Amino acid sequence: MQDESKIKGKWGGKRPNQTGRPKRMTEEAIIEKLTPMANAAFTKLKEKILEGDITAIKLFCSYYMGMPTQKVESKIEGQLNQVSVEVVRPELAKDEVLTN
Repeated sequence: MQDESKIKGKWGGKRPNQTGRPKRMTEEAIIEKLTPMANAAFTKLKEKILEGDITAIKLFCSYYMGMPTQKVESKIEGQLNQVSVEVVRPELAKDEVLTN
């Protein structure tokens, strides 16, 4: 008798007695878990800003004022490959052979 997991058409899906990958947390659940630490995080950020830590200042400014718009330039160089097509008609080839 074949193992049930090797039967054709039984690939993927839920397996019995296996937990699988845990589900992703929703945004609300993440916010709920992080909320108790918010005051400590903001206090520490304030301390770092007052110390003159450039990374903390950049982080604060990027969230408070938003990131400046960034200009992206793309330049494509090179040549496109050109394809030449030569059409040979059998009738013309015979006529040319006969006349030469």
